[in-house]
Amino acid sequence: LQSAPTVFPLVQCGSETSDTLTLGVLATGFTPASLTFSCATASGTNLPDSVQYPAVQKDSYYSAVSQIRVKRSDWEQNVSCTVGHTTGSKTVHIGPTPVPVQRPTLNVLGSSPEDESKGSFSCFAIDFSPEKHEITWLKNGQEITNPISEIKTPAVSRETENGPVYSTASYLNVSELTEGDILTCLFEGSQINENKSVTYKMPQRPSVFLLPPVEQIRNNMVTLTCYVKDFKPKEIEVSWLVDDVAADSKMYAFNTTNLVENNGVYSVYGQLSFSLEQWNSSEAVYSCVVYHESLMDTSRVIMRSTVRRTAENSNTVNLNIDLPQTCKAYCWDHAMETDQDSMGSTALTFIILFLITLLYSIGTTAIKVVMLLKARASPDTDIM
Repeated sequence: LQSAPTVFPLVQCGSETSDTLTLGVLATGFTPASLTFSCATASGTNLPDSVQYPAVQKDSYYSAVSQIRVKRSDWEQNVSCTVGHTTGSKTVHIGPTPVPVQRPTLNVLGSSPEDESKGSFSCFAIDFSPEKHEITWLKNGQEITNPISEIKTPAVSRETENGPVYSTASYLNVSELTEGDILTCLFEGSQINENKSVTYKMPQRPSVFLLPPVEQIRNNMVTLTCYVKDFKPKEIEVSWLVDDVAADSKMYAFNTTNLVENNGVYSVYGQLSFSLEQWNSSEAVYSCVVYHESLMDTSRVIMRSTVRRTAENSNTVNLNIDLPQTCKAYCWDHAMETDQDSMGSTALTFIILFLITLLYSIGTTAIKVVMLLKARASPDTDIM
C-alpha cells in the first residue's frame, strides 16, 4: 500500500531584519517511509545548507521534516522545495506574503509669501501600499536640487481589510519662481509611479469694501454687503465679526456669491443679514473679514472694513478700516498697503464731491448777495 505525502512550507517567526532565515518543509501521511528533500533559489541554484530529519511513523503513515538556511534576498525572490517519493514528487514555493499594491491619492497645494519669487508647496500621498516609497519635486520637468528647504514626514500606517496602508507628506520651499512655472510632485513606490502638478501663479491681494447698509422695511431686515475685488488665485474666505466676535448663525444669515472672473482676477460679494430691530438698537461694529493666501499670515493679518451705526444720528454711517486690538501694531502697515489704491480712489471721490459742494455753496451765497444789493437799490422789491 502506497500513499502520497501532503507537503507544507514552514517559515520561522521573528528575526524579520536578519540577513538569513530558517525555512522548513513538512511532509505528512505518506508510505513507504523513503523520502527526499531538495530546495533551490528562483534562479535554479541548489541550496545545500539543509538538514533532513528521519521519518516518524504514526499508525500506518509517516511524517518527515527538512530545514534549510537561506539568504533573505533569496527568500524574498521565493525558494522552491521539492519532495521526492515513490508515488511522485511535489513542489512548494516559500517566500514572503504578497503585499497588496495600492496607488496613493496625491494632493498638491501651493501658496506664496510676500516675496513673489518664492513659493511654498505641499504634497500629500494618502493610503498607498507597500510602505517603501520616494517623493521627488520637479520644476518644469526638471528635478529641484537646491530648494530653500524640504521636509518629508515619516509614513503613518492604518489598518484596512486588505492590510495596512500608509500616508506621508512633503513640504517644499523654493525660490526663483516665475509666473506659469509648473511644480510636480513625483511619487515612486514598489510597482507604483504617480505624479501630480500645480501651476505657480503670482497672487494678487484683494481690495475690500464694505458697502452702506440696505434697510428692507418690508421684511424688517438689514443687509450689509462686503465687496472683495481683484484677487487671485480664486481660493478665498469671507466671514463676519460683530464686535470682534464671530457672528452667531442663530442671529445672523450669511451669504457669499459665486466668484466672478475678469481678466484673470476674481471678485466676490459677502452678505450679512439681520433684523432691523438689532440694527436700530445696537451700536455694534460689524466687520467683514477676508482671508487669502496673498496675506502672509491669515491668523494675524486680517483685512477688514467695518461699519458703525451711531445712535445720535440714524442716517450717519462711518466707513473705515478698523483693526482688532490684538494686531494693531503689526497689521496697520499691511492693511493700509493692501487697500491704499482703493482708499486713494475713494478719497479722490470725496474730494471731488467736497469741491462741488463748496462751489455750490459759494454760488448760492453770491446769488443771495446780488439779490440783497438789488433789494436795497429798489425798496419796493420783496425778498423771498
